[in-house]
Amino acid sequence: MVSVFNKEILDPSKYNINPERGTNFLTLLVQRSGNEGDGKLAFNKLQILLDRVMLRRLKRDHVSTMELPPKQVIIHREVFNEIELDLATSVMTNTTRQFDSYVARGVMLNNYANIFGLIMQMRQVADHPDLLLKRHAEAGQNVLVCTICDDVAEDAVRSKCHHTFCRRCVKNFVSSFQVTDVEADCPKCHITLSIDLEQPEIEQDEVQVKKSSIINRIKMENWTSSTKIEMLVYDLYRLRSDKQTHKSIVFSQFTSMLQLIEWRLHRAGFKTVMLDGTMTPAQRASSIKYFMENVEVEVFLVSLKAGGVALNLTEASRVFIVDPWWNPAAEWQSADRCHRIGQRRPCIITRLCIEDSVESRMVLLQEKKANMINGTMNADQKAMESLTPEDMEFLFRGN
Repeated sequence: MVSVFNKEILDPSKYNINPERGTNFLTLLVQRSGNEGDGKLAFNKLQILLDRVMLRRLKRDHVSTMELPPKQVIIHREVFNEIELDLATSVMTNTTRQFDSYVARGVMLNNYANIFGLIMQMRQVADHPDLLLKRHAEAGQNVLVCTICDDVAEDAVRSKCHHTFCRRCVKNFVSSFQVTDVEADCPKCHITLSIDLEQPEIEQDEVQVKKSSIINRIKMENWTSSTKIEMLVYDLYRLRSDKQTHKSIVFSQFTSMLQLIEWRLHRAGFKTVMLDGTMTPAQRASSIKYFMENVEVEVFLVSLKAGGVALNLTEASRVFIVDPWWNPAAEWQSADRCHRIGQRRPCIITRLCIEDSVESRMVLLQEKKANMINGTMNADQKAMESLTPEDMEFLFRGN
């Protein structure tokens, strides 16, 4: 039925799309037009068919029966300060120039690994310049460092070419190739990437991991915070001004960013606890228990790679997403750590976003992907996790 529908009503050739792409052309329409123009037209027509043949059960349809309080998602937007803007502009200009060179030479698909790294640089500079300037790669060989994010490898795994990754980082990286005709190559040595994503975690020396913290690589007495960190501090101070006591969960992709946040919050008088992918199961359980049972602990700092799923943190009613990701499902899962059965308070999810940076484009890209899922009832993980050539062009050029 769907193939007939595609042929008669949503003929790919009507939209200047190669018919050989099959049903995948709807994804291309959304990536190209979002929920406007051809994309909106495609959504409307497809919904007419699906409304007649499918039954969709959503979490929001059962909120009352599950006795869940309401959930609100807001975006806190700020701009770079002058010092940050100089570095960020330089990074974005250089990375965009490199991306444009790949496109001009027709080798973009052969440089996915390099482009992934360029996007990572733009994301890091939006969090704090030190994530880029004090990279873990410069910290020596005492700990396992992720080849993709240049942070301590969380839930570390190793490829057959003997390079180390965070399990979540390399899964996201491999997923980004799913809509291309090329195989993923290692970001380090650029041979075809071969890795067992289900292999046991490689254990690290806990003492060496702590020594390698970004806090120990910076002269903190001369350290300057960032706009992103001060956005979070401001929001947490506002919570304190309320009559009620609120516990908050702070998610970030980068362990080093969480360490900087922890240092800043301690000096602002907040008591925190952290959970990241380098911890043992016993340490994770201890951190969760400490946060849940101690009223004075206001903030739980959680690595998105380690705590996006399988956590029940209903003592918290506030969630802060420090750095957006192009896959909206990752943020949805994070929000569900507190908005679940057992929650008694309304939940507010705050997404921190630096305007005029790659982050503001990522937020728009998330909306496009979310519209595709909501508009087509298609929960296909590939559509959510992949980073297509069109997506990349949007992140670098904004069009």
